[in-house]
Amino acid sequence: MRRKVALKVLRTRSAEDSQLRHFQREIRCASMINHPNIVTVFDVGQDDDVHFIATEYVEGETLRQRMQRGPMPATEVLDVTIGVAQALVAAHEAWVVHRDVKPENIMLRRDRGVKVLDFGVATLAGGGDGTDPLRRTQIGTIYYLSPEQVRGEPIIDTRSDIYSLGIVLYEMLAQQPPFDGENFIDILAAIVEKEPPPLPPTVPLGLHGIVERAIRKNIYQRTQTAHALLDELTDLRLEFALRERTLGC
Repeated sequence: MRRKVALKVLRTRSAEDSQLRHFQREIRCASMINHPNIVTVFDVGQDDDVHFIATEYVEGETLRQRMQRGPMPATEVLDVTIGVAQALVAAHEAWVVHRDVKPENIMLRRDRGVKVLDFGVATLAGGGDGTDPLRRTQIGTIYYLSPEQVRGEPIIDTRSDIYSLGIVLYEMLAQQPPFDGENFIDILAAIVEKEPPPLPPTVPLGLHGIVERAIRKNIYQRTQTAHALLDELTDLRLEFALRERTLGC
């Protein structure tokens, strides 16, 4: 059809069985969801020992790249978070838990649209794949693991995605993740045991509460659904817009 696509490939002769399972899971989970804020899968296939996924090509930058360019205004932070929350609502309605929400998996298009990528470690809600989440997690990802993922609980549900998005939101506002340490173990311990430092006083008050509720360690005290988080974000964005309109007058 002569359109530009992105290709993700995996050579099975050099790939571990777990890699192939993650690849197949990404195909299955991503193809279950059709939403403007989730990258679209066009085709999947295999050529000899090469498996591939063809997806839409997203022109823009990752959220990580955007954050590295400098502080983000609160309105931009809200717009990005709303886009990701909308993607999670669609995924969770399809009973898909992403399990790897982080700045590297969030693309910002040139028209300011938001796309969530990489369902390689996703699973169906209420299920697990029987693997240790830390064994398949690189150092750049551990900052966004929920406490229940760190503890290795067998069932990881949609509230884990809410936590991870809350950490991403915190990092956009504070320009650093809430939990850090000198090594892998220190970071994991902080996620489970420590409370996050307060957000900078320059952060609008309404965002403090949204972040605090999204990253509570107790899963039952956390914001319970992506719908609820999206409603909070949308209401605050409307407040900002009304305030800007009033000041403009």
